[in-house]
Amino acid sequence: MRCACSGRRYLRHRLRRRRSPPRFQRGGGDSDSDPSARHFIAATHGPPNPAPDPASPKALQVQEPQPQQQLKIPFHVRGWGSNIGQNNRGVALGIVDAKQSIVQVLNLPPQPNTYRLPPPDLERTDNTRPFAADIVIDGVKEPTPYCLWVYLETTPEGRPRGVVQVPVVVVP
Repeated sequence: MRCACSGRRYLRHRLRRRRSPPRFQRGGGDSDSDPSARHFIAATHGPPNPAPDPASPKALQVQEPQPQQQLKIPFHVRGWGSNIGQNNRGVALGIVDAKQSIVQVLNLPPQPNTYRLPPPDLERTDNTRPFAADIVIDGVKEPTPYCLWVYLETTPEGRPRGVVQVPVVVVP
């Protein structure tokens, strides 16, 4: 799925390698409070890169919010991953603004799946788990388009792999 908020495409987001190879560490925290989260992806300006590798709906699904939905801060993100419970991998959530800059990167740990049913088209394994988080974006004073990138891992160059993109508009 191509992420396009207000007609702008977020597919041309250039990512570059940091000093050390990206380590995809899970377990909570955002890029402001967890310095290791900055190793995931870093926004730069330059020639466009191809779209991130999309995730299969059998492996990763975002149930909330819906594409093009208007959201009031704080907003809730939730979904399911077929293998995110393995070693408590969880998922990462990147928030991309209209300038194609990364606003936040959050690590979302897997949640317990007791008394919860995964979507019927998700591949079910022993490690199928839901994920969820309440998201706060500072400094929003008017309706602002963002694209949420929920992904499973990164390449050695730091590019997200297995991405579900959800374009949204955040209102104050």
